[in-house]
Amino acid sequence: MRIRVRLLSALAAAALALPLAACGRNEPDLSNGKALFTQKCGSCHALGRAGTQGQTGPDLDTAFRAALAKGINRETVEGIVHEQVLHPRANSTMPAGLVTDKDAEDVAAYVGFAVDRPGDDQGALAQAGLGGATTGEQIFTAAGCAGCHQLSKAGANGTIGPSLDDLASSSDIKGSPEDYVREALLDPDAVVAQGFQAGVMPSFEGKLTDKQIQALVQYLLGD
Repeated sequence: MRIRVRLLSALAAAALALPLAACGRNEPDLSNGKALFTQKCGSCHALGRAGTQGQTGPDLDTAFRAALAKGINRETVEGIVHEQVLHPRANSTMPAGLVTDKDAEDVAAYVGFAVDRPGDDQGALAQAGLGGATTGEQIFTAAGCAGCHQLSKAGANGTIGPSLDDLASSSDIKGSPEDYVREALLDPDAVVAQGFQAGVMPSFEGKLTDKQIQALVQYLLGD
């Protein structure tokens, strides 16, 4: 019920904001929006087309499904998302300033395009975000790992999950560090670090290729 009330309030705010937002707005860059969404938002929000499975915040496909079925248009969804990105609720765990200005417009435009839309992204859009990431550093960034984990060499300061600095020597690892990290990526609830909860980190099984998994494992272990 609370989610429905918040959505209705957001719809009203977006309806007022949309005429102003549309006036003189540059054409959104959906590829940039998708890449930024996976980096900045995907660790907390699920969005099928973006391949994200975050569980801390609302599943965006589910959140807008009923409203879309009742006839709201995707431009209204875009307006709601843009408003939430720029002005999160005061009691929300979502931080302000994750993306701003044109980047915020691009993220909102991509979510408005992608939310609860069946099928897969095509062409250049399919390569945005995780699809085009090949090195461990690129994959770490594109997968949104920095939103939850600290990793100094990546400039990441997340605190939701354990620090990944000196991961290879972690006392949580039993057996091969490579096997431990791989399992953490594919079945995270099987290897929950001490002091942290299960059910927070999403699985990347089916979201990353074998080559991407291997590149990320090597990057995290410092190879």
